[in-house]
Amino acid sequence: MKILFVTDGLFPFQIGGMQKHSSVLIRELADLNVQLTVVHPSGSGCSEEELVKQFPNNSNIRFVPVSFTDAGRLPGHYIRANKHYSARIFETVKGRLSEFDLIYAQGFTGRAFIEARKRKELSVPVVVNLHGFEMYQYAPDLKHKIAYHWLKKEASFSLLNADYVYSFGALLTNLLTNLGVQKERILEQSNGIEVSWLRDAPAAVDDRPRTFIFIGRNERRKGIKELATSIEHLIHDGLHFNVHFIGDIPAHEKLPFPNLTYHNTIRDSGLIRSILDQCDCLVVPSYAEGMPTVILEAMSRGLAIIGTNVGAVSRMIDQNGFLLEKPDVALITGAMKQVIQMSPVELGEMKNQSLQLVREKFLWSAIAASKLNDFKKITGKV
Repeated sequence: MKILFVTDGLFPFQIGGMQKHSSVLIRELADLNVQLTVVHPSGSGCSEEELVKQFPNNSNIRFVPVSFTDAGRLPGHYIRANKHYSARIFETVKGRLSEFDLIYAQGFTGRAFIEARKRKELSVPVVVNLHGFEMYQYAPDLKHKIAYHWLKKEASFSLLNADYVYSFGALLTNLLTNLGVQKERILEQSNGIEVSWLRDAPAAVDDRPRTFIFIGRNERRKGIKELATSIEHLIHDGLHFNVHFIGDIPAHEKLPFPNLTYHNTIRDSGLIRSILDQCDCLVVPSYAEGMPTVILEAMSRGLAIIGTNVGAVSRMIDQNGFLLEKPDVALITGAMKQVIQMSPVELGEMKNQSLQLVREKFLWSAIAASKLNDFKKITGKV
């Protein structure tokens, strides 16, 4: 099978859950003997030599760089940039479209191909994966409401006009059907984690202070402000615990307490694993999510999870932590307090459950095989 795989970035050259998803899925599909032409943004240190390092010894992958140009800072700039990027991709590959059995587009990269399909200039199906649909979820402030207004319009075009749409399930599938996407066009999937992330057993739990971790970009929807307030409450109550932060949190937002460690952005997966292995519980107090890779990474290292019930987070929290109805300070504080005060045996059971869930449901090898089955059904290719 030959697939045109269109991305808005590849990890570690671009940071984000969708970029990690693209990189891992490309490797896994290539290992299943799928022939992939991967379109990605040029620049950002993404040279041919660096690509070979990240995707070594695989003759089933061909990379096609296309420039992604910033469209300024006026409202709608991100959408304009993606439209221009999608159009450039289409112009770059339009002479080869008959070679492919399917076009798989991450994020908003599929726009030009969907338009060509509507004009009957493209005969192969277009499958889009918008991941979290954050623009249809709760906006924490006016800035996000304005941004979501532009994003909804663009997302709706892809969702209502592509041949097939991927969903991480749970609340996200309900969201799609409410938007008018026919059930037969919705393909449910899971996010996944590579087996190399999986440890045999979680770190032993003893009576030392519990250690939490937050990993994420400095975005309002990630609930960092609510987490910071919860931490202040717990410290004020005299509780002993530690917190690690990985992400681009600015200096003026960092709390001045000795039990907090700020690592800034980390691209090295080995270093992320080593920090996770020092921790007991990941906290994801988001207003909107898809199916966060960071939760699966933490689960694969044997951490308990505190997360809000957004997107498909509920699929990953099942007796291995606390699912909160919203990113409310009182709820976050209460869940962290329970982790701090629970017995080593109880916390150990939660951490073991995280590992078990990953083994049973979220390994990339099984997820990629399931996606390939989807592609075979869509194209009729065996």
